[in-house]
Amino acid sequence: MRSHVAKVFVLMCSISIGSFVSGCDGRTHIKGVVLDSNDIPIGHAEVRLTTGKLNQEVKSSDSGVFKIGLTHSPWNPELTLSVTKPGFKPFEKHFHAREHLESIIASLEPISAGQDASTPPFSVSIVSGRRDGITMAKHGAREFYVVLTNVTNGPRPVWEYWNSWGFQTVSFELTTADGKQFVLSKKDKDFDVNFPSFFIVEPGEHQVFAIGLDESWEAQPTLPTKAEMPITLRAVYEVASSREASKYNVWTGRIESHSYKLSLLQY
Repeated sequence: MRSHVAKVFVLMCSISIGSFVSGCDGRTHIKGVVLDSNDIPIGHAEVRLTTGKLNQEVKSSDSGVFKIGLTHSPWNPELTLSVTKPGFKPFEKHFHAREHLESIIASLEPISAGQDASTPPFSVSIVSGRRDGITMAKHGAREFYVVLTNVTNGPRPVWEYWNSWGFQTVSFELTTADGKQFVLSKKDKDFDVNFPSFFIVEPGEHQVFAIGLDESWEAQPTLPTKAEMPITLRAVYEVASSREASKYNVWTGRIESHSYKLSLLQY
């Protein structure tokens, strides 16, 4: 049974204004309260409302209450409300504008104190897409896949691949038949639009990265030019420490897959 704080909040929200359309724009407005598993309000939690590349951020008050709104297209976009606080598992709610979500109680579960922070929460593997090989080309490189799996018993946030925090998280260590080693990584780029968006990967679920080794990738040192050659390939998933990673409780560190014997076709 909810605490008195939660009951008062729900009553208060019954008169709030929800999602509506004004002129050529739509707007979603939500009131909420952040509680822990014992119904105790959580203050200063990070609350974020997003749709596409639009986003708005606020913090919950000392009593856990927040108000957040976002102007968006007048159609029926999907929105995501996420709530994060260090020491707690992230909360995320997906909904559409026409559902007219007006109020919400975001319950955050504490991360177990006994959880070993040194143990990576993910495993990483390669799915080649071809029977025994991958391709590398300036244009039209065939895609293969890197699969990140949540091996914990709780949801984990993962940087989206399009922003600067997630853009270079996947790389590869390549070894040729003569023992020479190379690193394949995304080239640096500038971002016209950039903010720290993330996915939530549930326990036992996966985040799949489609990889096309085209001109946006580089090898260090330069790979020898051969039509096809046998290689050993290992995927690396590495997340750098940052203020944003701490803010959104994103794991930082390095994970390696096991080595795969493949052929590399260049054209």
